[in-house]
Amino acid sequence: MRIQPQSPAYGRLAGILYLVIAFVGFFSIMYVPGEIISDEASETVRNLQANIPLFRWGIAADILTFSLEIVLTVLLYQIFRRVDATLATIAAYARGSMIVIMGINLLIYLTPMLMLENPGLQAVFEPSDAQSLIQLFFDIHAAGILVWGIFFGIHLVFLGLLVKASSQHPTILGWLMLIGSFGYILESINAFCFGANELIGLVAGVLLGIVVLGEVGFAIWLVVKGINMEPETSPA
Repeated sequence: MRIQPQSPAYGRLAGILYLVIAFVGFFSIMYVPGEIISDEASETVRNLQANIPLFRWGIAADILTFSLEIVLTVLLYQIFRRVDATLATIAAYARGSMIVIMGINLLIYLTPMLMLENPGLQAVFEPSDAQSLIQLFFDIHAAGILVWGIFFGIHLVFLGLLVKASSQHPTILGWLMLIGSFGYILESINAFCFGANELIGLVAGVLLGIVVLGEVGFAIWLVVKGINMEPETSPA
């Protein structure tokens, strides 16, 4: 039987996916790199060589994350297009752009492992040069996370507006997501444009804390409440 976008099950599925993505994403983005990547290229390579199985699990988690992101993006669009089709479309395109960058970034992330497993490349490069290249690819991958974070922040701006305007969700969650969304954008701008300024970084950190509360609260609300059949009110 076809599940309607207005049914509780539709919203609960979106909420479950949101929580799964948060958990799996933490593992692949925070935990795995923290166990492998160091400030020293030689140490990074040693850590990678010693943790290839963990690194592969991180790759699998990345693949799962952006695969689920595709489904979640469509679900969120279906849920909120009745609130405001234009805002929902912008939110979907922004999150879709994030997914594309995540896919490209995964190719960059795979390169260090492929270099280690390719005897031909090891014969071409001096050990120190190979280590520097591997470190560079990890640095590019870290920058890629900040790039897709900009698009995710833009997505959250419009998702926050939609949640705030919807009659089916607590307004406070919309405000938390809307205000906190600028944490992702500010974090990236700070890294790329201001050389990781401490004050800007502190502001971005506070905003990121706010948006986490909004996102987790929104996901839990969807899981518990789903989507009811009441008509939506148009945003002011």
